[in-house]
This record gives sequence, structure tokens and C-alpha cells, in this order.
Amino acid sequence: MNGVPLETAASLSATQRFAWVVAIGTLKGGSFDWDTLSWRDG
Repeated sequence: MNGVPLETAASLSATQRFAWVVAIGTLKGGSFDWDTLSWRDG
């Protein structure tokens, strides 16, 4: 799962998974819009 071991991902709470998704997505060049809680295009 994007470099995160399955055991680690499965042990996270929903809030922690959300934080990891945003952190990893940002590191990979994504831009997250905190007002709408969605990814920005482009």
C-alpha cells in the first residue's frame, strides 16, 4: 500500500489513515485542500 506495510495500515485508526494518506500524497506532489477535504486538480 504505497510503501506502507499492510500490518501497519491495518492497525491505524481512521483518523491516522487519513493523516497518512494526506502526508504521503503531499510528498508525492499532490495538493490537498483542507477547506473541502479533497485533492486539488493539477
